[in-house]
Amino acid sequence: MKNCPGCGAVIQEDAAFCEYCGVAVKQRSKTGGEGGASPWPVEGTWSSAQEKTSGASFPQARLKKVGPLIMLFFTLLTFFLYPVVWLFLRLRTLNSMSEKTRIHPVVSGLFACTAVALAVILNGDSLIGPAVPQQAVDTAISYVFMAYVILSTVITFTLRRILREYAAGADKSPLAANIVARSEVFAFLFQFLYIQHHINLLIDAGLVERTN
Repeated sequence: MKNCPGCGAVIQEDAAFCEYCGVAVKQRSKTGGEGGASPWPVEGTWSSAQEKTSGASFPQARLKKVGPLIMLFFTLLTFFLYPVVWLFLRLRTLNSMSEKTRIHPVVSGLFACTAVALAVILNGDSLIGPAVPQQAVDTAISYVFMAYVILSTVITFTLRRILREYAAGADKSPLAANIVARSEVFAFLFQFLYIQHHINLLIDAGLVERTN
C-alpha cells in the first residue's frame, strides 16, 4: 500500500490513479542504467517486459506528449490538415494498443482526403482560381467540412475506445479505465484535442512511455 501524493489517501501499490481524487500516481522507474539500451519498445510496438514496481506484465506503448492548445494552433494554421498528420504519425502505435479495436485504413484515408480538399477550398482564389463562383465554393465548403467532421468524430470515438481498453489492461485497478476518456460529450466537442489530453494523462500516470 502507498499514499496518494494528491490527497494522501491509502491506495493500492500498483494503482496508476488514486481511487479517491483521480490523480495520476504511478511513475515507472527507468532501467538500463546510463548509456544502456532503453527497456521500452520503439513507437508502434508492445513490450512484454515486466513492470518493475508491481511485477505484472502488460503491453506498453510509446507516444509523444503534446499540449492541446499547441494542437489547436497548428490545426488552424494548417487549415485543418494538422490532425491528419497527428493521426498518421501515431496510427501504428494507436492500432497496436488494443486487440479488439482498430482504426480502419479506409476511414483514415477518407479523412486525409477530406482534410486536403478542405484546405484547398478554404484557400480559395490562391489555389482554385477566381473562375469558380463563390456560391459553388461555399456549397463545397459546407459538404466537405461536414464529411471532415463526421470522419473526425468516428476516428475520435475509435481512439477513445482504444485508450480505454489500453488503460483497462495496463492498470490493475478498474479506476484507470473509468477515468481515461470517459466523457462522450467532450470527445465529440474537442475531438483529437481530447484524445491527446488523455494520452498525456496516461503518460503522466506511467502507463504510456513518453517519446521525445
